[in-house]
Amino acid sequence: MKFIAIMGHEETRPMVRALFRKFQVHMFSNVSIRGCNCDRKTGTQQPWWPSDEMIGTYSSLCFAVLDDDKAEAIMEELETNPIAVDRDFPARAFLMNVEKTA
Repeated sequence: MKFIAIMGHEETRPMVRALFRKFQVHMFSNVSIRGCNCDRKTGTQQPWWPSDEMIGTYSSLCFAVLDDDKAEAIMEELETNPIAVDRDFPARAFLMNVEKTA
């Protein structure tokens, strides 16, 4: 069993929902996030996410618990067909093992 989280700009949420539906995965939930530069004066910018922009970035984190084969299929789909409203910042997926549930 896997836990998948897909984070992208707020406008990508319907696209992520459609991706989950395509693979017959029920989205567990989603969270709205407002990213910011957090007054960071130094440090390395993350090249894969616009966290250092002066204006806050609204994003969405959608997640689900699903079978391994569906998780791998979704990851492959995202590698082949990235979800994005801004091509420079496609949605990012994070895949983790689920060891236990209670």
